[in-house]
Amino acid sequence: MIRFDLDPIIVQFGHLQIGWYGVFMGLGIGIAVWLTAREAKRRGILPDAIYDAALWVVIAGIVGARFFHVIDNWSLYAANPAAIFGTAGLAIYGALIGGLIAVVIYTTQRHLPFWRILDAAAPAIPLAQAIARIGCFINGDNYGVPTNPPLPWSVTWTNPNAMVPDRTVAYQPAQLYEGLWDLIVFAIIWRLRTRVKTDGVLFLIYAALYSFGRFFISFVREDNIYFANLRQAQIIALAVMALAIPLAFWLNWRQPKGIVSHA
Repeated sequence: MIRFDLDPIIVQFGHLQIGWYGVFMGLGIGIAVWLTAREAKRRGILPDAIYDAALWVVIAGIVGARFFHVIDNWSLYAANPAAIFGTAGLAIYGALIGGLIAVVIYTTQRHLPFWRILDAAAPAIPLAQAIARIGCFINGDNYGVPTNPPLPWSVTWTNPNAMVPDRTVAYQPAQLYEGLWDLIVFAIIWRLRTRVKTDGVLFLIYAALYSFGRFFISFVREDNIYFANLRQAQIIALAVMALAIPLAFWLNWRQPKGIVSHA
């Protein structure tokens, strides 16, 4: 069993806190924007288009992430509506869906290739997710189910600022499981990025791969059950796979080949 005592808060000035969660989230977003701009240029899209869209995509992602988290924990927020507008608690699928909506609006208004921009972002998204999960782990957020008896890699968050409900219990480190899966997905997408020629297919491969892993990881996460012993993220993961896989085949059959260099 691992005892983890790093303070999630790096420094505090009155009510203002700077924490590891925010640092790693910001780092992940920054790297994702840079990598997406780099990939966009290779695909024939001006990097400025990515930088211009980044702020709106990030804002929409945060709003979506918060919305899905509130829905998943509605009994808690129904009793305390003011807490809805806080920042503690974000759902990754909400971030992806919110960001996707922003991309649809942005590419429509600017007359940019929607699927090609998503492909440019495909390697960056799982890398950013993996980086952000480091912050989740330090924070004691998105933890797994308790283990009794503890596994050799079970984690007890002992710092008083950790978000786990019980600092004497050993939990599954679900954040690390997902972070590892995100890195595996990143490696696969990175290798495929010059091989997949049809616009949109690379992003859909990312969506299906991430959802496949998230479906199984969610079984060891301490999330609310909806029905059939499934969590919110698992239901969304099944829906994403059911949509992404046939859509990828359809695009590959229907869509003209995109501009992909091998530089």
